[in-house]
Amino acid sequence: MSTSSHPRLSLAFMLSALTAGHAANTMAVFVLPAVAPAVAVDYGLDPSLIGYQVSLVGFGVFVSLSLLGNMSLKIGACRTYQIGLGLGGTGMLIMLLPWTPFLIVGSVVVGLGYGMLTPSSSKLLVHYTPAARLGLVFSVHQLAIPFGGILAALVGPAVAVAAGWRWSVLLSAAQLYAVIAFMQRGRREWDEDRKPNAPAVSGNPLAGVTTIWAKRSQRLVSIAGGCFSWAQFCVVSYVVVASVETLGMSLIVAGTVLTVVQASSAVSRVFLGWLVDRLQNTARVLAWNAGILFFACLAALTMSPGLPLIALYVLFAILGGTTGSWPGTVLAEVGRLAPQGQVSLATSGALVIINTGKMVGPVLFAIIYAVSQSYAIAFATLAIPTAVCLGCLVAAQGRKG
Repeated sequence: MSTSSHPRLSLAFMLSALTAGHAANTMAVFVLPAVAPAVAVDYGLDPSLIGYQVSLVGFGVFVSLSLLGNMSLKIGACRTYQIGLGLGGTGMLIMLLPWTPFLIVGSVVVGLGYGMLTPSSSKLLVHYTPAARLGLVFSVHQLAIPFGGILAALVGPAVAVAAGWRWSVLLSAAQLYAVIAFMQRGRREWDEDRKPNAPAVSGNPLAGVTTIWAKRSQRLVSIAGGCFSWAQFCVVSYVVVASVETLGMSLIVAGTVLTVVQASSAVSRVFLGWLVDRLQNTARVLAWNAGILFFACLAALTMSPGLPLIALYVLFAILGGTTGSWPGTVLAEVGRLAPQGQVSLATSGALVIINTGKMVGPVLFAIIYAVSQSYAIAFATLAIPTAVCLGCLVAAQGRKG
């Protein structure tokens, strides 16, 4: 990692631009789950099918990470990030077209764009951030995800009730294009290290995964991240649908439960980043987080129409905090352990593993619900990937390398 002695643009400007971009794209990912009951009515679908839409986004992310890991090297990390935002906006506009297949195509395109964001932003942040502040800076940057989720949770249902769910989608697209313009100021400086002769498409789609797999600590932390992602995307995808369908809430009130999830995630991300920087033991801190999540998943069995609203808020605050706290910490650790000059590639490899959980988890959740007809049981089964996560983190503490 290197930092410029006299940066022409501050780290704060870069961090604000990247955070705004991630927030806007996260809103694009989560706005459909936030208004899923309204979309389901419009298309005559079962709201529980929202898990498949989220998995389609995950599939797009998977393809992007597998094939485009070298894009930042060829055209620059900033330009790569802008293209990712543009794809996200385009995907949202495709979803506005009134035919179900366009929801499928648009979801994949959003995922393709989303997959380009983290490797490129990680490359920029690792290059410009002092080592002692890396964990905290990554965690602050990753606050964009819960903040974007909060926007989706509060703005999405409100706009859907007032004007229709498609206006929520259009607003998400507009934000993405606005951030592209905002970032242009820094592009020339941030992309100075690009190598135009490098291949844009990876000749080996698994090159990033191979890089990660070669180092035991990176491998275990990445698998743990995949399990966390599994639980996280099931929670944020289904909290609104479960609140409306099982607990009889209105779309607006259900949106407040999702807001609790995302707000708790925001606080926990910063706290976990601070704790890792203080203790200098990523695996141990993440293992503590996984242990709390395990018991919170089991506590989800108490979900029923008679559960007091305050108890539901507490339950999902814990689920939101523990499923949403890990990304900045995990990605900072992957970047720290990456070979010189391979931060973007290693991050892409880790995210392929992480997004496998994101892609598979919501589909399995939908299947479990279809069989059990119980969202309480479906949420409780998230204890299984959490147990795998905990095992990986305990093993990561046992031996380095």
